[in-house]
Amino acid sequence: MPKTAAVRVPASSANLGPGFDVLALALDLHLTVEGRESAKTTISWAGEGAAEVPLNRRNLIVRAAQEPFDGWSRPLDGLELRVRNEIPIGRGLGSSAAAIIAGIMLGAKLRGLRMAAQRVLELAVPLEGHGDNLAAALHGGFCIAVIEDGGVRVHRLDWPSGWRAVVFVPKGLSPTREARRLVPRRPAREDAVFNLGRVAEWVLACSRKDRSLVASAMDDRLHQPGRARAYPYLDDTIAAAEQAGALGAALSGAGGSVVAIADRNLAAVGSAMSRAAGSHGIKGRVTTLKAATRGASQPSL
Repeated sequence: MPKTAAVRVPASSANLGPGFDVLALALDLHLTVEGRESAKTTISWAGEGAAEVPLNRRNLIVRAAQEPFDGWSRPLDGLELRVRNEIPIGRGLGSSAAAIIAGIMLGAKLRGLRMAAQRVLELAVPLEGHGDNLAAALHGGFCIAVIEDGGVRVHRLDWPSGWRAVVFVPKGLSPTREARRLVPRRPAREDAVFNLGRVAEWVLACSRKDRSLVASAMDDRLHQPGRARAYPYLDDTIAAAEQAGALGAALSGAGGSVVAIADRNLAAVGSAMSRAAGSHGIKGRVTTLKAATRGASQPSL
């Protein structure tokens, strides 16, 4: 019988305000993939994104299982995949990072390769383009992704156990490519300094479990002002979350989900976010999530 492998990878929310391409939090939604090598590629997909992703060789999981190995390990003839996905696709919750990590780990396992987490990350970065979501998907928890000589070094912070992510997920796909173009390539010096201070406050907030620092720590001048043009509901949704009792709130990744951090009044925070987005004609749903303390894993079959 052909060798079969399985991978389970969490969702993630990147940036968390000021940590552009640096900070990400793993969230308790998962992509689970079971697969084996086959004569041709077939994908059975259940859950989020079934009608939004290609179910053929262009699927990102399949590409990640093949492309990073090109030239140094044998290609797989094809893949027979069974996918169970809880992560909304194209809404700023790390669906592409989860798919890439899952594909690389699955591809390595099916080839009989033992691969350290750092090597998985090195192979993943060229496909994703940045390391923040990848770091959280791979390691779990609250991660700092440091770019060094084209690679990524990861530091993991202890996330306070009582803090939850209240996430407004828009119904429609997010214009993430447009949102990325709206980030200034050369930010003003004062904006860069502002964000550096806020990232430092994030480290303090987590290490001290200091809820009073979170609102300031999630403030941003680098990417959210530009991206608010793609997501005109963003500022009002952040303000509504904070007024309802959230510790702080920000755009999740490149959007269009909005993530609030809260340790009480969770339902009120979610309702306020939904109403604020709805006032701009944006429909969606609210989900409250724990941080995923465990990153990508290979469950036994």
